[in-house]
Amino acid sequence: MTIANDLIERLINGDDEAFKEVFNFYVKKVYHFVFGYVKEATQAEDITQNLFIKIWEKKAEINLQKSFDGWIYTIAHRLVIDYFRQHKIKYHSNSSTEFENDLIVSSLSSDELLNRHQLESLYEQALQILPPKRKEIFLLSRHEGFSNKKIATHLNLSIKTVENQMTAALSSLREFFANSDIGASAFFLIFFFHNG
Repeated sequence: MTIANDLIERLINGDDEAFKEVFNFYVKKVYHFVFGYVKEATQAEDITQNLFIKIWEKKAEINLQKSFDGWIYTIAHRLVIDYFRQHKIKYHSNSSTEFENDLIVSSLSSDELLNRHQLESLYEQALQILPPKRKEIFLLSRHEGFSNKKIATHLNLSIKTVENQMTAALSSLREFFANSDIGASAFFLIFFFHNG
């Protein structure tokens, strides 16, 4: 599900109701994305709140020719980086895998962004290649925002098993996209379209 361009246009023009709709559409996704980095609910809430303040302040800068998702998550990522700098905390990715640590957020706002429907379709295909338990663990992490510890408790597994399954799932999905017509770069977008 994507947000309509006419809603974004209304937001650009300062429509309060449009802003509320954008907020309701993105708030949980953005919160889970931010929480994946800061690991603190209160801080994640503060950063998420700041994000929406910035969206309102910078609404005139929105480019309808570029990905609105990419614009929002790029701002969110910058706020996370700022948070770590301000608190002198070492920045860390929400995954220990090398390719996520090397994620280039700026690519999300480029004119080269893939058709959302095509990406969604490929993503669903990619999920089908995962064994059932691995898929369940992946969905709990990426879609529900569960921590590895919470997944382990929920599924009665060890945290190490959850970590291993997540690593295997991410590796399988990355390989799937690398072998697709779209290419591995599309895989990175998944973690922004499917957080929360």
